[in-house]
Amino acid sequence: MNSILIKRGKNFHLREEKVKNWTEEMLRKHNLKNCQLSIAFVTSKKIRSLNRDYRKLDKATSILSFFQGQAAPGGIQILGDIVICLSEAKKKNLSVKFLIKHGLQNLLSEISTGKSQGT
Repeated sequence: MNSILIKRGKNFHLREEKVKNWTEEMLRKHNLKNCQLSIAFVTSKKIRSLNRDYRKLDKATSILSFFQGQAAPGGIQILGDIVICLSEAKKKNLSVKFLIKHGLQNLLSEISTGKSQGT
């Protein structure tokens, strides 16, 4: 069973269940059945700070992904974190579903290299 943790701010208007369902659907497509993943929805200010700290780019972005790739007790694979900024995504006309898919693809591509990515 997958564990998906949603972290959201006060102005988050999507149903968490919908976000979890989209994520579960994508995990199933990749045959991931026992993993842990967190998705955080943050402000432009927060994602800019993360982008500056981790990627040395002093600008806001719509999504960042942070690969962990650790094994936890019970055989759970900790994939990492996807951080989404809805206001930046809106500027680029990107859907939450698209961003989750993109972030998950970034995490999966890092399984062998162990890096973090943002776009």
